[in-house]
Amino acid sequence: MVSLSRGAFLKAAAATAAAGLLAGCSTGSKDASDSSASASTEPYTIKHAFGETKFDAVPQKIAIVQNWQNPDAVLALGVVPAGTPVVAWGGNENQSTPWFDKKLEELGGKQPVRYDETDGPNYEELAKLEPDAIFCPYGDMSQEIYDKLKGIAPVVPAPEGVGSWAASWQQTVEMAGKMLKKEDEAKKLIEDTEAKLKEKGAEYENLQGATFLSGAFDTEKNTFGAYTSQDTRPRFFSMIGMEQASYMKDKEKDSKAFFLDISAEVIDSVEADAVWAWVNAEGDIEKVKSNDLFAQMPAMKHDAVVFEADKTAGLALSAASPLSLVWAVEETPILENMSKAVENTKKAS
Repeated sequence: MVSLSRGAFLKAAAATAAAGLLAGCSTGSKDASDSSASASTEPYTIKHAFGETKFDAVPQKIAIVQNWQNPDAVLALGVVPAGTPVVAWGGNENQSTPWFDKKLEELGGKQPVRYDETDGPNYEELAKLEPDAIFCPYGDMSQEIYDKLKGIAPVVPAPEGVGSWAASWQQTVEMAGKMLKKEDEAKKLIEDTEAKLKEKGAEYENLQGATFLSGAFDTEKNTFGAYTSQDTRPRFFSMIGMEQASYMKDKEKDSKAFFLDISAEVIDSVEADAVWAWVNAEGDIEKVKSNDLFAQMPAMKHDAVVFEADKTAGLALSAASPLSLVWAVEETPILENMSKAVENTKKAS
């Protein structure tokens, strides 16, 4: 599995499926009049990484840029986006995700318009929507992109001091709360989600305090691209009670990158009770296991590597949100699999 930059990975993933539009949209929990926030008409200002955005009233027709985190944050607060990008890698027949669709059904809303973002923001389709706001705290953002988006509608990007691809799902929810004037609901959503994850993690006693690595094996470069604590996946495993492996704690101290390559020359010394590794296809698992260098990894010797070939399950942790993470712990065997991996390591000790 080749480790990619986050932007390159997203572009490659988007290119694996045909883009398209789904007819119909909803601008509120069922329609615009249902949104409790619509009662607020006082002007307000949101501070963010590119300055400030002023709203004269709570936006009712919201367009999303970047399908990781952003659409889920708005939907989880009861508002259906008017438009959101196609979900190619890990998506379903609706070009969506099961957790988004589940919440959408609960709200009684219609699927939003979907547009392709293989080459970045789809300015043409965004303009066609004539949105009241463009929501994009998580994703690739530059001054040039921000200025182009601002020419279409008021933009809500990352919080102050947060760069591209760096917003946590909590920060994305907070920004959605500010935009929708639902700050209290956003705070409760974050607290309830964190509590749920901790509760589900606590059901597996051996996960508490167990060490982990998460990332992807690259059989061409003979490296393991390990995600740092800046990334959504380690944040998830930490939330359920696990701890980042000491090797990564040491190496990531002065790094702002979301992953670091661990070379095969040192991989035999990298200890972790469990390793979570995504692969693009089932066939890649055997390629990794048959690699003599990767076989020296302690977790590999202990049968403590959890390979994730299901793209939707992998997306749930990658595109972390209150909707996707709860779906992951309730609808996939991720916690059970990690628990078994830890158990295997303990038995081998």
